[in-house]
Amino acid sequence: MKKTLTRYLVEIPTHEYQEKKVYYVIKVTNLETNDYKEVKKRYSELESIHYKILDWINIFKIKIPQLQFPKKKILFSTNLSEESIIKRRTELQQYFNDVFQHPELQSLGSIEEFIPVTKNRKPVDQNQIIQNSNNQWSEIEALKKSYLAKHENQVFSLPLQKPQQQIKQQYTFKFGEHAFQDNSAIYTIEITDHYANKSWKFNQRYQDLKENHRQLKKIKIPFEIPEFPQKKVINSMDNSDLKDRKTQLEVYLNSIFKYHELVSSNLMVFFIAKSQLDGNEIGCRSKGPSQTTLENSSIKSQTNILDQNDDFDPKQPRKITC
Repeated sequence: MKKTLTRYLVEIPTHEYQEKKVYYVIKVTNLETNDYKEVKKRYSELESIHYKILDWINIFKIKIPQLQFPKKKILFSTNLSEESIIKRRTELQQYFNDVFQHPELQSLGSIEEFIPVTKNRKPVDQNQIIQNSNNQWSEIEALKKSYLAKHENQVFSLPLQKPQQQIKQQYTFKFGEHAFQDNSAIYTIEITDHYANKSWKFNQRYQDLKENHRQLKKIKIPFEIPEFPQKKVINSMDNSDLKDRKTQLEVYLNSIFKYHELVSSNLMVFFIAKSQLDGNEIGCRSKGPSQTTLENSSIKSQTNILDQNDDFDPKQPRKITC
């Protein structure tokens, strides 16, 4: 069932300077309740949000018109000209108004940050909270199941309903090398599924893992989740600091995946599935069907048969490291 669209108005009436950096003041108003929220963001932060939106659209094959994010100037910095900053404000305002037209995008964590809290909200149905406690993106649940079903031949490992006789942790993580891209460290992480006896590697940024942790904190569970490792303020790209951070992140992920309540959540099922689509399996896969499929995973697909009217892109073969 399609979620009712809440109408928002996005305005960027001004900007501020902090330590010679430009922060855009973004005001988002709920047109039904007149509640509003202001958020201050730099252009680079907004650009990062845009790339997450594109990733979201690509993963779930959301059919919306192409979003036009304001481009950087090639020769001169926009921040050197007040006129250019004002022009960018207008362009960013148009961009975010386009984003908020689509309910599928409003559930993305980076967009939720902008949405104002409704003051006169109806009493919450506690039964509904329990029902949706592990569903971070409830309005696209069917779409996510369809996505996993369509990639079943590529996703060879998913969290299982834990058999009582198996007490071993299903997934463990080991951090390997790291590289730098756009002044950010990208970590190579090896995952091992001990139930399926398979391993694969994928790359992840610190900020992506931090965002995943932020979403995990929303899950209703009867215990405190492990703390997420924090960056050092000074020399965050120092090799010794990165070595320590990798060790801490490795301990963090292995701690998180000890809790079946978290591993079986929709958020972590998606995390495990996407890590396989983005990465390379270690060793050659068997030609036979995988035993870890949607049939015995913690997420059930409504159907494993593709809709003949669905114009989903043909699956591209993944690179396998042998």
